Amino acid sequence: MADRRSIIVEQTYVIAAQPEAVFDALVDEDLLSECLAPLQRLRLTPGSGGRIGFRDPELGPAIGRIGEHDRGVRLTWRMVQNWPGVLSFDFFREDGGCRVDVIQSGFGALRGVRQDIDQVFAARWEAWMNAIKDRLEV
Repeated sequence: MADRRSIIVEQTYVIAAQPEAVFDALVDEDLLSECLAPLQRLRLTPGSGGRIGFRDPELGPAIGRIGEHDRGVRLTWRMVQNWPGVLSFDFFREDGGCRVDVIQSGFGALRGVRQDIDQVFAARWEAWMNAIKDRLEV
């Protein structure tokens, strides 16, 4: 595995909903609590500088703040404990829906975790974004 500090997980999703609706889903505490299994006790205060926290069964309590909060354009989570440091969502209008580019970096802060942690997070975000997509494409 590469040096964890240099690991970047990049994924793209297309959702048949407007970028604002997808953005809103990613700052909705109740919806995220349902879609981001196995995370537990998720708490989120929307808005730039808002707090985010949850319990990750594998990595422990994770806390951070919302960085950028530009509805339908860009959202970032800046985690300070037990999770990769930066998670960004970039939203683009595409064919009547939304393309979301999800980029996660800052795996160097994680200690004593699985060697395949980048693959674990790639699989998690695949499942989580598909759960969000299922909720929005009703």
